[in-house]
Amino acid sequence: MRRYVLLLTLSMVACRALSAGQAPPSCPPQAGQTAGQPAPSAGQAPARPAPARYTLTPEKRAKAIAYSRAHYILYFAGVALSLGIYLLLWRSRLAVLFRNWARRASPRHFLQCLIFAPLFLAATSLLEFPLDCYSDFVLEHRFGLSVQSFASWMGDWAKSFAASAVLGILFIWIFYWVVRRSPRRWWLYFWMVSLPIVLALMLIEPYVFEPLFFKFTPLEKTQPLLTARIEQMLRHADLEIAPSRIFEMNASTKTKTLNAYVSGLASSKRVVVWDTTLRKLSPDETLLVLGHETGHYVLGHIPKEFALIELVVLALFVLGFVAVNRIVERLGAQTEVEGVGDLASLPIALLVLTTFAFLGAPIFNGISRHYEQQADQFGLEVSYRVVPDPNAAEARSLQVLGEEDLADPDPDPFIKFWLYSHPPLDERIRFAASYRPWAEGKPLEFVRPRSP
Repeated sequence: MRRYVLLLTLSMVACRALSAGQAPPSCPPQAGQTAGQPAPSAGQAPARPAPARYTLTPEKRAKAIAYSRAHYILYFAGVALSLGIYLLLWRSRLAVLFRNWARRASPRHFLQCLIFAPLFLAATSLLEFPLDCYSDFVLEHRFGLSVQSFASWMGDWAKSFAASAVLGILFIWIFYWVVRRSPRRWWLYFWMVSLPIVLALMLIEPYVFEPLFFKFTPLEKTQPLLTARIEQMLRHADLEIAPSRIFEMNASTKTKTLNAYVSGLASSKRVVVWDTTLRKLSPDETLLVLGHETGHYVLGHIPKEFALIELVVLALFVLGFVAVNRIVERLGAQTEVEGVGDLASLPIALLVLTTFAFLGAPIFNGISRHYEQQADQFGLEVSYRVVPDPNAAEARSLQVLGEEDLADPDPDPFIKFWLYSHPPLDERIRFAASYRPWAEGKPLEFVRPRSP
């Protein structure tokens, strides 16, 4: 399931955007090696020359471009489909029908939400299912990135729906409770109420949601030598991340793609590296990947990005308040929507908020690209004097990530502006090859290494 209810998606961008690869870690997967196969130690990948640019063979390049363009089209098609579904549920009066059923069942607002929300979510999810299935399952198999069975994928889809239904009931109930009590300032109060809820979700995500899809093992248990080198790298810069907060994820049971990410908040914050990444990269290359992720951790990117994005979300709520009120005032009576506080107004609210979320995507992704570039820089700085040639290791790791994930070698500037949460790989590799302040006698910006 691609979206949570209302603007939960917007609020969760602060966490989701920090994924280092192309897909968020909690998405229903793709697939790789056989379950139960013992993981070889990191470093089995042969040495490769360091690239100065992101390059692919002609065959691979054509495949990566086709794959990327398919996903671009599916993204915009998904937005259009969502808007069409909300318009259908509103204009066909299906939302009114669901509301009437809920009213007949109980006069209590919470119980009405308990009936209305699952019906509404089931209708939207079923209408979205064909596109979800094609995008997340069919396309991944067509391009050889997934070996997950359809039964397993359906299981993940069902888990996503169940989690979204629980969260949807909560957010729909709170949203209409706030709207009914403050028709003029619900945009502010709902935003304020949503902040601690979203922070709580970010806190529990590594414990509740991520384990629904993958297994996580402390890296020190599976890769003790690599963990020791990570500790050495961090000590070198007078930094500390407990080994118990660095995990390996068994992504290979579902995907061939590579990734690493940071999730959680406060006591649940952790660094996660996929086992597919460990199998494809050498120890030095893996250290650079983890250096990038520890940059997110050490530099506090999750709370910083959360704060910036929530300010943008507040502005979108203001615009949404104006737009929803005007639509309901002008057209609500024609479709039996009694007001903004009526549950049947939900498709109108989602129609408006989805539109603003789509228009705000360049802002969210621009914020994310800024922090991803900082994390690339941090990874190079923290591995200086620990990895013999951090620039080469970083460039090689990004090249392998692009090859395995079929990253677009030459994205259109508009696509980069609108969709990219990370700088394009070619930009990242060129930065990795050129960023050498130590060679010019300049101080490092983020890391103060100990003297050798």
